Amino acid sequence: MSSSSGSPAKNVNVTLVGTYDGTTTDAEGNFSFETEELGERELELEGEGFASQILVIEIPLKASIEIELEEVTQLETAVFTAGTMRAVGNTNETMMSSLDVVTTAGSDGDIIAAMQTLPGTNNVSEDGRLFIRGGEGEETSIFIDRLRVFQPYSQTAPNTPARGRYSPFLFKGINFSTGGYEAAYGQALSGILSLETQDFPTENSVDLGIMTLGLSAALNKSWEKDALTTSLAYYNLWPAMQMLKTRDEFTHAPEGYSGEAVYRHQFKNGLYKSYMAAEYSKLGVLYEDINYENLVDFKLKNTNLYWNNSYVHTFHRNLEGFIGFSVAKSDTEVEQMQNDYLKEDWGFNAKMELDWKLNARNLVKLGSEYMGRGIENEEVETNLVSDLDENLWAVYAEHTWYFARKWGLKMGIRSEYSDYVKQWNVSPRVSLAYKINRYHNISAFYGEFFQSPIDEMGYDQPNGFMKSRQYLLNYFYQKEKQTVRMEVYQKDYSDLIRNTTEGKIFQNGIGYARGLDFFWRNNGSHFKNVQYWVSYSYIDTKRLYQDFPEETQPSFVANHNLSLVGKYWIQKWRSQLGMTYQFASGRPYHNPNSNEFMSGKTKEFSERSSQLGVFD
Repeated sequence: MSSSSGSPAKNVNVTLVGTYDGTTTDAEGNFSFETEELGERELELEGEGFASQILVIEIPLKASIEIELEEVTQLETAVFTAGTMRAVGNTNETMMSSLDVVTTAGSDGDIIAAMQTLPGTNNVSEDGRLFIRGGEGEETSIFIDRLRVFQPYSQTAPNTPARGRYSPFLFKGINFSTGGYEAAYGQALSGILSLETQDFPTENSVDLGIMTLGLSAALNKSWEKDALTTSLAYYNLWPAMQMLKTRDEFTHAPEGYSGEAVYRHQFKNGLYKSYMAAEYSKLGVLYEDINYENLVDFKLKNTNLYWNNSYVHTFHRNLEGFIGFSVAKSDTEVEQMQNDYLKEDWGFNAKMELDWKLNARNLVKLGSEYMGRGIENEEVETNLVSDLDENLWAVYAEHTWYFARKWGLKMGIRSEYSDYVKQWNVSPRVSLAYKINRYHNISAFYGEFFQSPIDEMGYDQPNGFMKSRQYLLNYFYQKEKQTVRMEVYQKDYSDLIRNTTEGKIFQNGIGYARGLDFFWRNNGSHFKNVQYWVSYSYIDTKRLYQDFPEETQPSFVANHNLSLVGKYWIQKWRSQLGMTYQFASGRPYHNPNSNEFMSGKTKEFSERSSQLGVFD
């Protein structure tokens, strides 16, 4: 293997996509390795100073192959890393791959659980959603192919963690932002998780899975210009509950059916994708509630549908357009203490976007967006029905300018109007990045973020959007198989919802969150076939909102969060051993006006958990 200048391409990582088979080129640019894979496969090449490349090869090889890698000439281009961790993709910000998601012990193949091992998150074990830097779960929004997902979590019983609904193997990009996300996204006070589906499958395949908790099947089929990926799954936690003791008594173990399908069509200058997911789940449980003497009988059934369509068109190599829409509908039936409740959620999101590369130093993004959502609740016994709707329009623009050899500036602005809030907002965002050298990068960010209080206020008329201001300073280092990321931040809240014991509602709540995030990952440079990462977060936060009588730390926040993740690949067994250890400590607050039970009130507490996993 050689570079475009003719010199040997040394220290280049060579990997078969979707496997652990691979090696690194020597000082002469040569490489060789053994694999049991056959047929047409993708060979991924990554190395410092070279543009990443993927080659399609036929195994077994009939002869040696000669490869020329393009040398990267812009090693000193600044990278905007503040607030963002790209979890998949050939970029310097890569933190985690789809394979990492399913091989992280304790994640059980759940993207959300895997993200909770990264810095900036609070692992709220009784909830399961993404809590970012002192924010509620509702403050994090999730997108697929740039479009909003309205019900990203499975429905569950009280005090039982929810799971993400979607398989990580469907996605080629997982971009996780703990703040400082770009102007194309809105309606999230804390952060976003943006997922991008795979383009064309690399091979035709049929996969069957048998687990202790269920069954699964998947099909990949590609033609000249079309491709289809489908999957079906069934899960039932009854076997696990016979072996493991649970806090609550389940009258019907969590059970569900799900199916997903992704269709793609390649046009001459564009790619169309259609993604559809459907799920049905049910459960029954008897759980403790401090307000009742006896156990509460709770039963739940949920049906969820999500359909996403997107089209990317390349007008020419410097101009690309995007158009798409998503539709979601969720129906939930709850039986609790002889009462029957029905809830229907629906959502629609449409977006148009234009990406224009004016030249090597200037990139412009323009876009517009519409989002509609509705909630209808019915109490069956009394036949009381209530519904709530919101329509929101947005426009945004962003300009990235590399104004000097090592400097970059990204300026964005977003404006939204909601007919529920009856108000416009203007959200400026600016990021400055400086490339110290090819391994070290620093960046800073300031931005304002808004979110409609429809989930918090319901039928009371709001005074405006809830708001947060974020200040970030980030340091990023990457060399060969080492990655280090540190970030300090300050987040200020205003216009949060407050309610009193007399039932009055105000929108004058405030709060802040400040802290430090640290991430260190090693991909095998210390020990052969051993990968590990360490993430630590410290947060100092207080809020005056909901029915809090004073500004104090919410009960779901732990001041210190530590995650240790380790993986060891055993080539002979073609299996992997994994371990995850998580530790959290802090001072949770017990609100005397709330019925929520907090053991120990404001005493120090700590939670420790460790999990061992085997991936084959």
